[in-house]
Amino acid sequence: MLVNFLTTGAFYPDFYLKIKQGDVQHIYGCRKASTFATSVYCTGAALPLGQVFQFSIFSLNEDVLLAEGDFAIIGMAIGTPEIIASPTVCTPSTPSPTEELLLETPIPGQTTATPTRTLTPSYPNYP
Repeated sequence: MLVNFLTTGAFYPDFYLKIKQGDVQHIYGCRKASTFATSVYCTGAALPLGQVFQFSIFSLNEDVLLAEGDFAIIGMAIGTPEIIASPTVCTPSTPSPTEELLLETPIPGQTTATPTRTLTPSYPNYP
């Protein structure tokens, strides 16, 4: 499991994370992110989603409690979108009400030809 922290600054002490699950304690090693001085990430055992656990962070040098609290584990996976095929444009088989009004409303003083509709859908040509 991955736990991310945002610290108060680049000089925040190095720490480790202890997560208590009932009577069991899990220790997570933590590292500062190389790209952002205030970001720290901790990795360790996977825990079940939706349960509330006790989180405690301790300094590495003196084993002093820096912060603690009860938090629920919430997970979210974000997929990378892939384009499988380009969208195709097709002619709608039923016109919208606005389109019918435009086609059926005569313009005074003009004669217009009645448009014909193409009801066959268009498909992309593949080699």
